[in-house]
Amino acid sequence: MTGVDLSKSSESFHWAKPVSRLSNLILLQLSNCNISGRIPIGQLLNLTSLSVVDMHSNILTSTILDMLSNITTLSALDFSGNNLDGHIPYLPQLEHLYVSSNLAMTINLVSMFSASWAKLKFLDISFTHVPVSMSSLISLQYLSLIQNGLRGYIPTSICQILSLEYLNIEWNDLTGRLPLCILQLPKLSYLSVNKNNRNGNVPLSLLQKSRLDLISFGINGLSVENDDQYQHAVQSFQPKVLEFTSCNMRGEIPEFFSNLTSLMILILVNNSLSGAILYLLLFSLPSLSVLDLSNNSLSGTIPHSLGNCKSLIYLSLGQNKLTGSVPEELERITSLRYLDLNGNEFEGSFPTVIEKFQELEILNLAGNRFKGRIPKFIGDLQHLRILVLASNSFNESIPEGVMKLENLQFISLSRNKLSCPIPENLERLKKMTKTQNQTTILVYSYNTGFDVLSNALAGKIPEKTSLLNGIPFLNLSHNNLTGLIPKTIGEMISLESLDLSYNQLTDEILVTLAMLDCLAYLNLSYNNLRGRIPTNPHFYTLHPDGTAYIGNRYLCGSVDGMNCSKIVPSTNETTENRYDQENVLFIGVIFSSFVTGISGVFLLLYLINDNWRNRYWRAVDRIVLKIVNSKP
Repeated sequence: MTGVDLSKSSESFHWAKPVSRLSNLILLQLSNCNISGRIPIGQLLNLTSLSVVDMHSNILTSTILDMLSNITTLSALDFSGNNLDGHIPYLPQLEHLYVSSNLAMTINLVSMFSASWAKLKFLDISFTHVPVSMSSLISLQYLSLIQNGLRGYIPTSICQILSLEYLNIEWNDLTGRLPLCILQLPKLSYLSVNKNNRNGNVPLSLLQKSRLDLISFGINGLSVENDDQYQHAVQSFQPKVLEFTSCNMRGEIPEFFSNLTSLMILILVNNSLSGAILYLLLFSLPSLSVLDLSNNSLSGTIPHSLGNCKSLIYLSLGQNKLTGSVPEELERITSLRYLDLNGNEFEGSFPTVIEKFQELEILNLAGNRFKGRIPKFIGDLQHLRILVLASNSFNESIPEGVMKLENLQFISLSRNKLSCPIPENLERLKKMTKTQNQTTILVYSYNTGFDVLSNALAGKIPEKTSLLNGIPFLNLSHNNLTGLIPKTIGEMISLESLDLSYNQLTDEILVTLAMLDCLAYLNLSYNNLRGRIPTNPHFYTLHPDGTAYIGNRYLCGSVDGMNCSKIVPSTNETTENRYDQENVLFIGVIFSSFVTGISGVFLLLYLINDNWRNRYWRAVDRIVLKIVNSKP
């Protein structure tokens, strides 16, 4: 009954009584049913054949009672994702126990395993409160202690759990050295200790002696040591995932990685690796799906052999010292969804090979030496969500095709040499027209936004800019934009940051900007604005020091602007007053003429016979009817 809404039913104390009559029931699955209150222990005790109870993702609030031990056939229990408290009772018949994401539960492993849990194979107590201690969990195969606030050391006694296959202790506050004997556990295939506060070295040669499929040491304080004892590596070490983020790795990429033919994910982010990207590494790993070597000191060019990694969906080489161009051989990587080459020294024109990446969702070429036009084919990458070409030397206009990217949620073309007006057809950026929560794609997070800062864009701000009412970030500063600020910008309800500074915009600050409740940053400095700064209190909270308005000499109320007592009526005010006066005069003249004319008509009608009078009024009725029914 997974997903069936039982919120009303569970308000009754005996809501599970009908279930208790199913004496031969083996599997009870009531997950994600909005069940609240206590675990219906009394009803469950009648199910003498019950083997599996799955009630995860509900709103259960009680402790797990030890009466469950009376159901001797029970082998699996899943109460994860509830509001349970207390401790785990002794349930020696269980093989699988899941109580993760019950933040009020306190699990003391010493007291829990003071008696034998001979059958227990899987235990998930992540996102609960666990005092730091380990005991002899003789038959345990699966142990997950994610984000439990664990402190202190990992006891070496964990190495006595010879049956352990899965160990995940990430997102805690564990300190000290990692017991290296863990790497020698004969059945351990999954080890994640990232995001702790550990120290000490882990030699790569020791990892080679393990049978691990996944190793994750990232952001941990551990140093992965590239020692020299791996030249005669045992071929049994064939991991699928190696994640060594911020592990103080130095020197070149280890040569033995080229022997890891089963490797699917290789993440070596934020280390001190230097030298070239190994040709042999890329030639030998056709099954590689994720390669992240960003934030190192790698040099040289991208090897042509990278094109042999046809399974790549994620490639990040950002923030290195790579040079040259992007090789055409990469065209064989047709499934690529993420490409980040930012912060290198690549040069030449926009890489034409990118046209082949029709599945691409994220493209970041920022901070290189690319130049020339942004090609039209960029508009054919219909899956593109993030486009970052900032800090290059791209010139000429923004291609119209960019505005056809309906899935685009963030664009940054800042700090280039782009000219000409901003394209008008902004309404086709459908993703930006709808209010979005922060979107996560693969392992990268971006909010929606439009950034063309520091170019030479000319012309007016497009009126259709307001259609991008889903973006919180709009930066058109440091360009040559002229004319008025479109009134419709005041309709961009999601806007949190607006920067129009260092342009040549004229006329008054829109009062409607003060109605943008989400607006937290505003910069209109160094333009040709005039008139008064709106007196809305929201404006004062944005920049009380007035820095948002400086550099507008005819703006009243800014630090370096005009004195408000000397300001003449604004153009808008003068025009409106003159228009009102003319309206009064026009209405007066029309009224006088109407009175005179209608009086003459009535006089004439009453001087002639009834037949003429009737014909006249029928004609008037027909004319009025045509006017009423006519389309504007």
